Formats: sequence, C-alpha cells, structure tokens
Amino acid sequence: MMRLAVFGLLVFAFILLLRSFFPAQKRGNPIIAEMVKDPNCETYVPKNEALHKTIHGVTHYFCSKTCAEEFSKKS
Repeated sequence: MMRLAVFGLLVFAFILLLRSFFPAQKRGNPIIAEMVKDPNCETYVPKNEALHKTIHGVTHYFCSKTCAEEFSKKS
C-alpha cells in the first residue's frame, strides 16, 4: 500500500515537472466584430464582412450583392 502511495506521488511530481517545461498557451481575447443589420432582409452580418453602399448620403450595410441591388431598386 505504501509503495502505491509513493508511486502516485512520483507520478504526480513528474506530471508537474513536465507541465512546467511546457506551459499552456495564453489565449488572447477574441476579436469581436461589430454586427450591422441588412435593411433589406433584416439579417445581422459582421461589419467587416458586409457590403456597404451609400444611398442618399446614408451608408447601408448588406449581407449580399442581391440584397444591395434589391434595396437600391426600392429606394
């Protein structure tokens, strides 16, 4: 029984030693993209991926070229 306890402690110490040589990678904060609403189909898309078009001096963001064209026809 004593051998098992000593063996367990040695394994635990060995694991701690290995982990000290290979520290976990720090994860940075994820980039959170601003979401914008497509005025045509009313879906939300990340601003950096959305198509943008200025109509009557107002910038609108769209999920696709089709939505942009449909909205321009309505305006």
